[in-house]
Amino acid sequence: MSKAPLKRIAENPIVDGLLPHLRVHVNTEVPDLFFLPGDPGRLKLFAELADSFTILSENREFSIGIGSYRGKEFGVCSTGIGGGSTEIAMVELRELGVHKVIRVGGCGALDERIPCGEIIMNSGAIRLGGSSKTYAMPEYPAVADPFLLVALFKSALESGHTPFVGIGATVDSYYAGQGRPISVIANLVDPGWIQKMQSLRVINFDMETETIYTLASLMGMKAANILAVHGNRSTNLWLSDYRVMQLKTIKIALQTNFEERSF
Repeated sequence: MSKAPLKRIAENPIVDGLLPHLRVHVNTEVPDLFFLPGDPGRLKLFAELADSFTILSENREFSIGIGSYRGKEFGVCSTGIGGGSTEIAMVELRELGVHKVIRVGGCGALDERIPCGEIIMNSGAIRLGGSSKTYAMPEYPAVADPFLLVALFKSALESGHTPFVGIGATVDSYYAGQGRPISVIANLVDPGWIQKMQSLRVINFDMETETIYTLASLMGMKAANILAVHGNRSTNLWLSDYRVMQLKTIKIALQTNFEERSF
């Protein structure tokens, strides 16, 4: 049995010009703007709304495609769940020359005044993830680009939605890290965790925003987010079918003029 030849590329494992995870050639011309859902299945929602859409690659949790909407080109790349896979997507997108990224996804609200089905945009996020800690000290802020955030907000208003804007908390845990009880290890889950976040006026949990914001700042990129509220931890209500709400947030993002600088 023959063995595959060994190559000295472990430090930067690009084979035949393909990025190791996105599986796109490093010289591929892509749009400067990319939308980042977590779920690779949501690329189908972008395709539904786009005038044209082409999948470039599908590998593991990463699906990447490019499309056009009303004459403007855009890209979409799924990040998977959490900081580790999001870090990979961010670094490899930057290798492709991407400079603007918008996280389009879902979150859990912590403020009882924010109903399920509403929209949240984070001006900043508490860095409770894992991957970004290897890049910058904990005091380094995870903040949105103000121009992108305002552009998204204006687009939402024009679509008949008034988003809630504030500080979020990004954690690399869906269960204990977001205060969800686990029957077999209940004693390890902090029962006051959500209340602590609320006392800091944190309006939502998610699992990707701070990684995107932190790495964008470090790599000379611009970032913002627009999140549909899938659940509310104060009221304990859950939006069991959030397809319609995801389509609305995607449409708002696609309609946004990210080149405007008059505001």
